[in-house]
This record gives sequence, structure tokens and C-alpha cells, in this order.
Amino acid sequence: MGDREQLQELHDAYVWEVNAAVGEGRTDLVWQLADAYLDEALNLITTDVPTTCGPGDCAICQQPHPAHARARRRGWRHRTRSRLSK
Repeated sequence: MGDREQLQELHDAYVWEVNAAVGEGRTDLVWQLADAYLDEALNLITTDVPTTCGPGDCAICQQPHPAHARARRRGWRHRTRSRLSK
């Protein structure tokens, strides 16, 4: 099964679950499902993508990843939700 088909199946499964959560008034569950969908979709898309450019002496690839990058991502989603729920 190709990437496109896997993404379509993932999308269809999450749409059904999100619609059911909306129907039950479970906004908290909707946000959890949306976050999980994003993580799984990104995982599917980037599974075969190399994490470095290839050469072992690349200065860019050897730089440490910032520890706060994940926190910024969470903050962005949190701020967006706050604005949407008002």
C-alpha cells in the first residue's frame, strides 16, 4: 500500500472518530484525536526521509537540535485552540 492510500485510510478513520466525538459533545477528545492524527500523519510522511543530508562531515547535520522545539509546537497549538474556543 502506498503513502497516499495509507494517508487516506488514516484520514478516514480519524474523521469518523472526530465526528463521533463531536456528536457526543466531547471537545476534549476532538483535540486529542486531532493531535494524534497530526503525529501519525507526519510519521507516515517522514518515515522514509533521511534525517541527514548524507555526508558525515556536514556542519548543519551535526548541529544539536534545540530542546525547546517541541515545547514551541505545543504552545502554538494551545494558543490556537484558545482563540478558537472563545
